[in-house]
Amino acid sequence: MRVRQLFVAGLLTALSGIPALAQQTETDAQSAERYFDRLDQKKQGFFTLADMQRVEGKAFKRIDINKDGEITLSEFTDGIPSDRQDIIDRFTRRFELADADDSGEVPLQEYMDFCARVVAAADANQDGMVTKEEFIAASSSGSAE
Repeated sequence: MRVRQLFVAGLLTALSGIPALAQQTETDAQSAERYFDRLDQKKQGFFTLADMQRVEGKAFKRIDINKDGEITLSEFTDGIPSDRQDIIDRFTRRFELADADDSGEVPLQEYMDFCARVVAAADANQDGMVTKEEFIAASSSGSAE
């Protein structure tokens, strides 16, 4: 159970790393809340795997700078200001979690599989809907480090 908690916390902490507009360091919980709001585009108070894969599929296409169907860490962190090491670190963790085969490249299917792992880990009651409370609790649990 402890291993699962660590996995969930690490996965969601890494996933929640969307760059902040302000130059201050944000907490993992704040980052998770902002990321949740991005995924809950219909403002229903939850998102599903299909929602996450739709949003992240579009992001994947933007991130894939050379349009080869795979993203690299360099592409994944492109555009993050060099003075925002907290965000670079968060995105690096997210990329490493998505790169299931440790190849240094993440094709779309591997990234969609990563999304499925995130939803499965965050959906505490396994109803197929990740609520803001579930998402933040999973990313902010005491085992987040």
